[in-house]
Amino acid sequence: ISPDAAQAVAARVEELLREQLEELGESPSELTPEAISSFMRCEVHPDRSMIYAWKDLPILRLVPEQSAGGVVWRMFTREEYGDDAPRADS
Repeated sequence: ISPDAAQAVAARVEELLREQLEELGESPSELTPEAISSFMRCEVHPDRSMIYAWKDLPILRLVPEQSAGGVVWRMFTREEYGDDAPRADS
């Protein structure tokens, strides 16, 4: 993945995480680094998929998919994968 593509993916992940936190009633701009490190977790799975969780609630899932041009990251918020969401502690 090129540096520009990696930066674009990271920016989109950050944007989605902020939106998800706001939907949970959190104010991302007011969170301290200590609160973020205490309550935010990112699990990386063997298939390179990732689940971001806030206070053990999965809020964002990233799934890599191979394409002709390289890896495409599909992103799913908790609304998009609903009750089938894997638990962050499983």
